[in-house]
Amino acid sequence: MLIWINHPDYDSRPFLLLDRDGVLNEDRPDYIKHRREFRFYPDALQALRWLRENQILVVLISNQSGLNRGLIAWEDFWEIHRGMVRGIQDAGGDLLGALYCPHRPEEACSCRKPLPGMIKAASDIFHISLPETNLIGDRSSDLTAASRAGCRGVFLDRSGESAEARQLDAPGKPFKSFSNLLDAVLALSESWERGQEPTPKS
Repeated sequence: MLIWINHPDYDSRPFLLLDRDGVLNEDRPDYIKHRREFRFYPDALQALRWLRENQILVVLISNQSGLNRGLIAWEDFWEIHRGMVRGIQDAGGDLLGALYCPHRPEEACSCRKPLPGMIKAASDIFHISLPETNLIGDRSSDLTAASRAGCRGVFLDRSGESAEARQLDAPGKPFKSFSNLLDAVLALSESWERGQEPTPKS
């Protein structure tokens, strides 16, 4: 597990956990391998600015198996990370920290989502109360990890027609779905103080 901490000293505030690829930036089937392949979604930068302005602490929780698959060089990975952090800060946002799992599925680690290892590690490091915290992700593995860790999963379906979205929107599924990160964050803003789950806006 790779752990990056931006602010070792911080006030106790609400937290939000975010997946990276497909949530903050456009994903690629062949992995984000170089800084030039990393492209933010505009609504993600708007959401991150809103979160900083409203004193919500953000921690990334991201699988990055391209590292141990040998598809992403370590120096390129950290350049992607540094460029992402600079882009977020330039847009008025901020990150408290980031946790990355570099393992391939067959390595059977305890941190790769859908296992909850990274979420629990973030909770230990930053003293996060998981039952009061949401994790926003674009894959079923994100939501399964959230459920196993005891936090609330929120599904981001940017296409509006993914197979995972149809499965997760089935009757009896406990997850809320949004089409972009800013809408999800604004819905969460209405529920944090009440301690309730977010409600998608029609």
